[in-house]
Amino acid sequence: MEREDAIEALGPMFDAITADGALALKELDLSHDAAVLDVGTGKGYFAICLALNGFNVLTGEPETDRSRYAGQEWAENAEKVGVRDRLRFEAFDASQMPFDAQAFDAVFFFGVLHHVDEGERTKVLGEALRVSKIGGAVVFFEPKQETLEKVWMNDPDHPHAAVPSDYVGAAQVDERRLTGSLMDIYIYKKPASGA
Repeated sequence: MEREDAIEALGPMFDAITADGALALKELDLSHDAAVLDVGTGKGYFAICLALNGFNVLTGEPETDRSRYAGQEWAENAEKVGVRDRLRFEAFDASQMPFDAQAFDAVFFFGVLHHVDEGERTKVLGEALRVSKIGGAVVFFEPKQETLEKVWMNDPDHPHAAVPSDYVGAAQVDERRLTGSLMDIYIYKKPASGA
């Protein structure tokens, strides 16, 4: 299915998500056989964006997450746009990922980090770096101020955006920042010398 058809099926929010996703994917220039992980499934929109770009995607969130953003109908959304076969769901906690070291070429967090307890964010970023390959990337999308102002109209308790660089700690990473339509995009690459 073409992006335009997917936007028609899933709505204008999907359009904005795919636009921000395209910025990150252009920067990363991943091969279509890249191993990619989408942390925080929600409605599945970002995982679907990745699948529409040709990737087979592992996506997941904690089985215990009862927030309004978790446990959405991601499978039905993926079915609507014909990419259900490219998505695999596995429940997991981002602070203790059940994956081998260097398992993924890219690990994506679309609108996730600011929902993680602040005391766990360094651990989450460390786990993402652990499971990303040398030369791989960890990508955080965090809401811009104007995005948050719109969200707060319907969800006044929604948390402020996180700044991932506050949680890098001693990890050796190369950082690149991009500005999307909805999100600020933070890309952390593990240099060839290791992280």
